[in-house]
Amino acid sequence: MHYLNEEHLLVFLGQVLVLLTVAKVLGELCQQRGIPALAGEIFTGILLGPTILGRVFPGIEARLFPHDIAQQTMLETVSWFGVLFLLLATGFEISISTVWKQGKAALTMGVVGIVAPFILGCVLFWWLPERHWGEASDRVTFTLFLATAASISAIPVIARILHDLEILKSDFGLTTLSAFIVNDVVGWLGFTMVLGLAHPHGAGASEVARILFEILLFGTVCMTVGSKVVGAINGKLQATNLPQPGTTLTFICCLGLMCGTITQWIGIHAILGFFLAGIMAGNAPEVSEKTRQTISQVIHAIFVPVFFATIGIKIDFLANVDFFLVLLVTAVAVGGKFIGGWIGARVAGLSKPDILSAAVARIPGGAMEIVLGILALELQLISDDVFVALVFAAIASSVAAGPLLAWSIRRRKRLDIGQLLSRDAVVLEMGSETRWDAIQELCRRVAAALPELDQKAIEKAVRAREEIMGTGLERGVAVPHARLKGLESPVVAFGRSRVGIDWDARDGLPTRFVFLILTPEDEQGIQVQILAAIARIMSGAEVPARLIAAQNEDEAFGLLNEALNLGGLVPNRAPA
Repeated sequence: MHYLNEEHLLVFLGQVLVLLTVAKVLGELCQQRGIPALAGEIFTGILLGPTILGRVFPGIEARLFPHDIAQQTMLETVSWFGVLFLLLATGFEISISTVWKQGKAALTMGVVGIVAPFILGCVLFWWLPERHWGEASDRVTFTLFLATAASISAIPVIARILHDLEILKSDFGLTTLSAFIVNDVVGWLGFTMVLGLAHPHGAGASEVARILFEILLFGTVCMTVGSKVVGAINGKLQATNLPQPGTTLTFICCLGLMCGTITQWIGIHAILGFFLAGIMAGNAPEVSEKTRQTISQVIHAIFVPVFFATIGIKIDFLANVDFFLVLLVTAVAVGGKFIGGWIGARVAGLSKPDILSAAVARIPGGAMEIVLGILALELQLISDDVFVALVFAAIASSVAAGPLLAWSIRRRKRLDIGQLLSRDAVVLEMGSETRWDAIQELCRRVAAALPELDQKAIEKAVRAREEIMGTGLERGVAVPHARLKGLESPVVAFGRSRVGIDWDARDGLPTRFVFLILTPEDEQGIQVQILAAIARIMSGAEVPARLIAAQNEDEAFGLLNEALNLGGLVPNRAPA
């Protein structure tokens, strides 16, 4: 018996066509105005669903999204692929080794950053009336879930903001991302425990304990030996004649499906399995940055827009909006995370300028907050009006984070960056073939120009920082850097490579311009300004072209000195 007919297929194709087209157009329009694409994708569903189209042209809305169970199931399946692979791509951003090497700062900021809003949420959400609970929820599970959702942050959002502000590769960016990693892991473990408490079959304490034990065991294996196994398998696949990166893409997708199946079998949602699969792939050195970016771009180009667009066609946002609830959830999600970020950064010992920036960086909830909300709605843990409030809080926090973080950096004291460039540490014809050779070459020139500095000490510090997180930017630029004990003022060196050096950059292009940045150990946010200024002047076409054409080191030094002086302030634009 065939449950699907030609009409089902026709309507399904039309649904995906309309949703994907409108979502991409509105998402791009939002990005051009400094608003995350997430907002445009969700508004697509609001526009085409019962909220707007269903009110103005109910016949067209019913024709495009009929209430036929088979039709709804087809679109729902594609939507679930979107959320599952979104978590797979999010896992790429989780670097376990980075958190381990960052140590106390990342752990402190990550834990405090989630505990503070969680406690605030528990105190305030406990008193919400029963009408906001889902049918399968009680006061405890409802409060714990909502507090968890209001506490979790979005790594993709903050990573994009840091990237657009050109400070992703700074120590501040590294510490912020490391704290977000801790936040995500703690948040998802917390959500897993809430799901255990709200087991739909009324499981007893022993069953809940079994689920938690098995998922913690599986997660531990994935985050320790899992990445090594994934790397070894992918290395063998790359050694074959199979086409790349298609083979790696297939392997990682199958890895996500396998881990999702395992977690679903254990009794926890498959979404956690995809998240763990992404972590394993992201921590495998054999999976290059370019390959991960290719996979992520495919996911965000097709699956993610459709997923977020389908959210709006499930719920009438106008009929389910509760303004008091929206304000309460937004206040906890934004204010609580800001307070947690401030306390965590202060306890971790960040500089005063970085403390404010770290607190602001903590506020975006983004896709992760909405994903938790849609899962809770599907599991009947929350009501429709709570979900609407979570969506609003996630969008509002994500939209506000970029401009606020840019403002927190602009308000720092202006720095005459051009004067930090050492004339004797400008190398116009680098002979290095690898990034480690390039670092050694520039460190040698700096030590020769500044005899009070020890070359081996400089090189050791820069290599240690580079091993934690690569400093290759896009457009052929790399910014290796380190903080040095005993250094009184910042120093910048520059090297040009005509043939290019593989620095494992996101865009896969070889690095031709290398800026070595050395700052005092207790520097007060200076590094962020230097990196932002360098990235700003190198993002256009004029300065790189003139550097390529420079005939001698005096010409290159004069050009960079002038350009960096003009670029001493971080960009005034808000991130896309």
